[in-house]
Amino acid sequence: LPYIEHNLVATKAAFNIDDVAQESLTFGPISAADVSANETPLRDVRQLDPLEMRDRFALDEGKTSFYAIRDLDVDRYVIDGRLQQVILGARELNTDGIPNRTWVSRHLIYTHGCGLVAAPASRVTTDGRPTYIDLGVKTPQLYVGEGLEGYSIVGTNQIEQACPDTKATPYTGTGGVRLSSPVRRVAFALNFGEFNLFGSNLISQDSQILLQRDVRSRVAKIAPFLHLDADPYAVVVNGQVKWVLDAFTTTNRYPYAESANISQLTAGSGLNHSFNYVRNSVKAVVDAYTGKVTLYLMDTKDPIALMWNAAYPDLFAKKSTVPAELSAHFRYPEDLFRVQTNMFGRYQFDDATLFFNRDAAWSVSQAPANAPETASGTTSLGTAATGIAPVDSINATDSSVARFSPYFSIFHEPNAKTDIGQFSMVRPFVPFSADDSRKELRSMMVVSSEPKTYGKITVYDIKSPLPAGPATVSAQFESEPAISQTITPLDQRGSRVTYGDMQLVPVDKGIVYIRSMFVQPDGNEKQVFVRKILAGYGDRSVIGDSLTSVISQLFPGFNVNLGDRVGGSSSTPTTTIAGSPVTVAPIAGTTPAELLRQAEALFAQADAALAKTPPDFATYQAKLSQARGLVQQALATVKG
Repeated sequence: LPYIEHNLVATKAAFNIDDVAQESLTFGPISAADVSANETPLRDVRQLDPLEMRDRFALDEGKTSFYAIRDLDVDRYVIDGRLQQVILGARELNTDGIPNRTWVSRHLIYTHGCGLVAAPASRVTTDGRPTYIDLGVKTPQLYVGEGLEGYSIVGTNQIEQACPDTKATPYTGTGGVRLSSPVRRVAFALNFGEFNLFGSNLISQDSQILLQRDVRSRVAKIAPFLHLDADPYAVVVNGQVKWVLDAFTTTNRYPYAESANISQLTAGSGLNHSFNYVRNSVKAVVDAYTGKVTLYLMDTKDPIALMWNAAYPDLFAKKSTVPAELSAHFRYPEDLFRVQTNMFGRYQFDDATLFFNRDAAWSVSQAPANAPETASGTTSLGTAATGIAPVDSINATDSSVARFSPYFSIFHEPNAKTDIGQFSMVRPFVPFSADDSRKELRSMMVVSSEPKTYGKITVYDIKSPLPAGPATVSAQFESEPAISQTITPLDQRGSRVTYGDMQLVPVDKGIVYIRSMFVQPDGNEKQVFVRKILAGYGDRSVIGDSLTSVISQLFPGFNVNLGDRVGGSSSTPTTTIAGSPVTVAPIAGTTPAELLRQAEALFAQADAALAKTPPDFATYQAKLSQARGLVQQALATVKG
């Protein structure tokens, strides 16, 4: 027991989970009136998924073949006077798409990407497309980006390719190596085996060669002793684009501490090695235009970071020098949160006996499927992890069940007295069971990314009766007839259905599960749309065309427009039919037989739209929704 006590204390300290705020939480029934009075958390639900919508963004805003949107990230910006989640990606240079691939084109003309593409995450158009916004980027040229290889030469006598809707302007930064002498030019020509670096008359003594254009590579060259996060993300600060990259210090020699569970890290993570101590002590910020790298020392209590700071006193900038507009976009690193949550379920205890017996341990919740059941009855488990989380027990063997991936959210505290949410990351737990049979929601761990509370971890300890966990709710979605009847036609005959993050939304003293559903035509993955919204509360599960409609179905009497659908809406009055996943216009003075005849005609029109090449999904959805509404009205008339 003394060793276990040392192990408990050391491990929680090593992974920075020894100062976790815990709050008890008891969920109770909520009514339409409760939801209407506390609807702000629902307005902040994220409908766009960064993984599912990347190709949609590229198709809509990629502009040309020599630009690419390689990744989408979740951040927050003030839009229409309200802090909102935003999905955004950089329009980066795609060297494979450069036309006329001469040496001049590849290295002197097409030298940079252009600007950011962004859309509010909590609203889409009526046909499921993002509503793009301008974040006020004043310098759109991106000379540094993600995955950008090779070199560019700037400041030459060759005019560079201009960004869309702008004039070509020469590079004015100092982030490259000046080709100021014949010796330098010869050296680079020999290094790259390229005579033009010496012989081209387009290069002058003021020209610069940009060598390290990838964000991670640029930071790694300066501070190779830091372990870098897999996901740099772009932010807008005073009209300039900056890349933010989390950097970690680790060791495997912390006394008594357990080695980290790294089975669920994202691909390419710098934490994918053996360690038993970790801190996110450094934020690396790279100017996308100049390439300037600034390393901010954020944790002044980390002895490893302090040692490097003593060795290189001019390398790190103080935390106090971080501009407020920049710190407002710092995010808690997902990989660190994965490691912490993996450890916390097992090491939450203060009592060594409880830790050893495992009776009250938690496991990270099982992941909900990220696609409907296939014809063979199997499902695709949803996780962005590279592996499977072991069951949290000393003696148990590994579970073959994927675990819930953390997600960013504007999180509203349960039973909060304010409508203000905090940009946070969320991951739920279930009670530990060796066979993974326990799937009730046992707790939620939430970590803040707000500047004033950055890194604060709160665990909401849920008391009995425990509500259903994410995996159970996902299964309820699949088994609900109204939902399966809607999804099945969309997941065959030339299209496929996928799901976004399963989001746990505390509303008053209850919790609502919400999930976006996407449809992609086969062979044209970029044509993805947010087609439906799934929602669950208690033992009820519904599907609808908007968040407003599904909340109205879950809570009859809820009549607040959540503003989650914009553009192209009809002014025709509508009514929501109880138990129906669609909203239809009321029809008066029509017999059941006539309603069914109209419905049959609409079903035929829907089938015809789906049979087109390519399928007309917008018409298909509209006709199908109208037809089902008419059938519901016919049934209601007969019952009446």
